Amino acid sequence: MALAIELGRRGISCLVVEQGDGSVEFPTTNLVNTRTCEHLRRWGLADRVRYDAGFPADYPRNYVFVTRMNGYELARFDHPANGDPKSRSPHSPEGRIWVSKPFFDPVLHKYVKTLPAVEVRYGTSLESFRQEGQKVVGDVADAQSGQHATIEADYLVGCDGGKSAVRHQLGIQLQGAFSQGMNVAVLFRSPLLSLSRHGPAVQYQIINAQVQGAIAAVDGRELWRLNIRGVQPDKLAALDAAEVLRRALGENMPFELLAVRPWTGHCVVVERYRQERVFLAGDAAHLLWPAGGFGMNTGVGDGVDLGWKLAATIQGWGGPRLLDSYEPERRPIGMRNVSEAGEMRAGFDSQIPFSPLLEEDGEEGRRLREKAREAILRTRAKEFQHDSAGIELGYRYDGSPICIPDGTPPPPDDHAVYAPTTWPGARAPHVWLEDGRSTLDLFGRGFTLLVLSRKIAGTSAFSSAAERAGVPLEVVILDKPRVRESYERPLVLVRPDGHVAWRGASVPANAADIIEQVRGARA
Repeated sequence: MALAIELGRRGISCLVVEQGDGSVEFPTTNLVNTRTCEHLRRWGLADRVRYDAGFPADYPRNYVFVTRMNGYELARFDHPANGDPKSRSPHSPEGRIWVSKPFFDPVLHKYVKTLPAVEVRYGTSLESFRQEGQKVVGDVADAQSGQHATIEADYLVGCDGGKSAVRHQLGIQLQGAFSQGMNVAVLFRSPLLSLSRHGPAVQYQIINAQVQGAIAAVDGRELWRLNIRGVQPDKLAALDAAEVLRRALGENMPFELLAVRPWTGHCVVVERYRQERVFLAGDAAHLLWPAGGFGMNTGVGDGVDLGWKLAATIQGWGGPRLLDSYEPERRPIGMRNVSEAGEMRAGFDSQIPFSPLLEEDGEEGRRLREKAREAILRTRAKEFQHDSAGIELGYRYDGSPICIPDGTPPPPDDHAVYAPTTWPGARAPHVWLEDGRSTLDLFGRGFTLLVLSRKIAGTSAFSSAAERAGVPLEVVILDKPRVRESYERPLVLVRPDGHVAWRGASVPANAADIIEQVRGARA
């Protein structure tokens, strides 16, 4: 839906073909990360998700590691609730939101219905497609009637999940580590909040000799999802989900088993993101182990990146090479996030003592629990304490053909810690303005040229070049010390997606060439 929103907000007609009816059969996706929340903010949806989506806004976003729900607590990472102002990142006007898919998806679907340029056809599947010159011709089928229809479009984007039919028809292969263990998700109802000794949390990591998994809050009240890790494929058929759940919860904790769903984890990325006028995005382009909560959020980033570029191309101000920048920008991010998620999983499981003595009251039990605590704090702080800020906010489009290097070396790439920078390709930093807005609120429709000193002259060269090319460009003068300090240069050109395209100390003689390159009109 992110792509449809980006296109629809820009008035680009698009059709979303959706096999389902828009409802969520099984709750997945718990974490909306800070960068995705910044996109939601730009769409006017962040507070709807934070306060009105259904998950309690006052429920703390704590992560607790326990032997069982009625057992020993091993470690914890506490965070404020979704609606608590303290939950906002110091580097963003937004912050992470814990919300399950049954609450998150309807917000997007409802908003899409308000965009006249977007049509959503539920209960419809794409059967096949072919590329003919300057168009893509697709055959779609109605699930109820079985009737087929032919649709012609300028472009096709496969956002059709891990088993993508679009990817299969293109013959594009996934690369990486497949089948990272068999897992089983168990949806259940239980009054855990009133019975657990560990207090409210959005996720309880279960660590004992019988069960390794995690219990995640679905509605913040009574619905929960247990994910059982490391199930042997040959033992899947005989798995007693209720018995495993009892071992995770502990004795005398009531529950109602609602649904069981096996799944397999992968760490893979497609070999290419585009074939002529057909693109791949989201799970169709990459599959990530869920550690870190990168999967859905990486897909939203794909949609935002591709959305403004498709719109610019269709509207005529995007150059002939603009769409060529999608793959070199987003594929490295997909690979980076896939690798990070895989390392998080491997690093954790290899250092935890899964011994029956972990739950013993004696000295050996205390020693093992302390060992587990140390391993948890050492291996999971990046994910659960620092919120993987370097992954979420620090990613850059290094080597992008539409971001212009300034000759300075790239800043350090720390996956745990975010350091604000305007190095070309990076996300433009957040700074609060005197009127209560963030600098991020200045970006979104077209390009934005930030002028951070009134001593800078000649910015009309950028405006004139943009006007000749039809490029939407707004010049914003912000002669504020705090903004100058964060933005590092007196001139910063920011793309519609909030990433820096160019920066400089003065208006160059080749301002027109810069506009041509950032819009994808030259190599």
